[in-house]
Amino acid sequence: MIKNLPIELELRKLDLTEKEVKVYLAGLELGPSSVQKIAELVNIARPTTYEIIKRLEKKGLFEEVKEKRKRLFSARSPENILGLLRTKKREIEEKEREFIRIISALEPKYSKEGIKVFKGKEGLRALGEIISFSRVPEIIIVNRENNPINYKRIYRDIKKRLGEVKVKEINSGLDGTLIIFDRVAYFPKKKQIGFLLG
Repeated sequence: MIKNLPIELELRKLDLTEKEVKVYLAGLELGPSSVQKIAELVNIARPTTYEIIKRLEKKGLFEEVKEKRKRLFSARSPENILGLLRTKKREIEEKEREFIRIISALEPKYSKEGIKVFKGKEGLRALGEIISFSRVPEIIIVNRENNPINYKRIYRDIKKRLGEVKVKEINSGLDGTLIIFDRVAYFPKKKQIGFLLG
C-alpha cells in the first residue's frame, strides 16, 4: 500500500476521513478490485469498506466497474481530486456571500449612530450588501460614475425584496459619490473606501 504521510494529510484537508483516504489510495494501487480485496489491503471490515466506497463514489473518487458479471470497484484518476477542491471552494464562496448578507443585516442593529468605514474590495462588497438591504425602495445617487460598487445587483436585490426600486441620479460638483437610501453612504473619488453614516 502507498505509504506517504504528507499525501494522506493533504487529502484529509479535502474533508476526507482517514479511512476514506486509505480506501482511495488502496483503490489507486489495486485498480479494479472487489470490496473484499480492498478491505483486506486497508485492514477495514468489508461492510465498512463498502460504505466508504459508496461515499467516495458520491464524491467522484471511485466508480463501479463490471467485469464478467463481477462487481468491481476502482479509484478514479487523481485528477478528480480537483473536482473536490472546486466543490469545496464553491461552498466556501457561498458561505462567504451568506455571511456578508448576515453581517449586512446585523450591521444596522449594531450601531444607529456614527460613521462606519469600509476599506478594500471586501469592505466595499459588504457596504454594497448593506445598501441592498435598504428598507426603502427610493435611492438617490449623487455622481454615480465615481462609485466602485455593483449597482445592478443592488437594484435587483432591493426589487426582489421590496417589489420595486426607484432611482434618482444627480450630477454635482461633489468629489465622490453619495448614495442616500434609508441611510447614507459616501465613496471618495478613486479610492477603495466607503463610509456609512447613521
